[in-house]
Amino acid sequence: FSPYCKDDVQDVNTTDIQEEKMVYFTFDDGPSPRTEEILDILKKHNIKATFFVIKAKDEYIPFMKRAVEEGHTIGVHSYSHDYKQIYRSVDAYLDDFTKCYKYIYDNTGYTPTIYRFPGGSVNNHNAATRQDIVAEMSRRGYIYFDWNVESNDSSNIKDAAVIYNNVINGCKGKKRAVVIFHDSTSKKATVRALENIITTLKADGWQFGALTNEIKPVIFRMK
Repeated sequence: FSPYCKDDVQDVNTTDIQEEKMVYFTFDDGPSPRTEEILDILKKHNIKATFFVIKAKDEYIPFMKRAVEEGHTIGVHSYSHDYKQIYRSVDAYLDDFTKCYKYIYDNTGYTPTIYRFPGGSVNNHNAATRQDIVAEMSRRGYIYFDWNVESNDSSNIKDAAVIYNNVINGCKGKKRAVVIFHDSTSKKATVRALENIITTLKADGWQFGALTNEIKPVIFRMK
C-alpha cells in the first residue's frame, strides 16, 4: 500500500545543504532477525542508513544497539503499529510516540530526533488528525520523513530482482532519493537485493547517507 503518488511528494528546506545524487536507505519495522544481516551488508560497504523502529522482541534489541554503535540513525516509527489506535487523536499519537522514544532511549541511550508515520504521513487512517499531529510534533522540534522511492517490499514480493528493479528505477532522474525498505522477519528478499542495489547505485555515482534532523525531509503533500 502506497499512500501517495509521485506528484504528491515535496521537499521542505530545513538547511541550505546542496545535495547531488544522495540516496538515503531507510528500514521500517525493525529490529528483527534481518537487522543483523542488513547491518553486515552496510558495514561491508561502509554505508550509513536509517532505521525507523517499533517495539520488538527483547532478543532483537542487541541489533538496535549495534546500529547505534555503528553510526546509523535511529528514528521513531511506532510502539504498537496499531493504526486505528495511534491515529485516534493527537494525544493517542503522542502516547505511542513517547513509548517508542523511551523504548529506544532506555535500550540504547540514543535520543531520536526524527520519525516516520506508520503508513506514511498521508494514509487512510489519519485524515482527521494528521495536520494536528504534524503541527504538535513540529512544535516539539521533531522532523518526519516520508519517502520518494518505494522498494515495494511491504507486499509479499519474494523475488529480490523485483525489489532491485523497483529501487534502481525509482532512483533514476532524481538528485535525492529516500528509499523505503522494511526490516521484519519475512523480508529475506530485501536482504538478498540489498548488496546488488548498493553496487549499482555506487557505480552510477550515488553517495549514501543517514537521515538527520538537519537534512531537508521528503514528505507527502497533505490535501
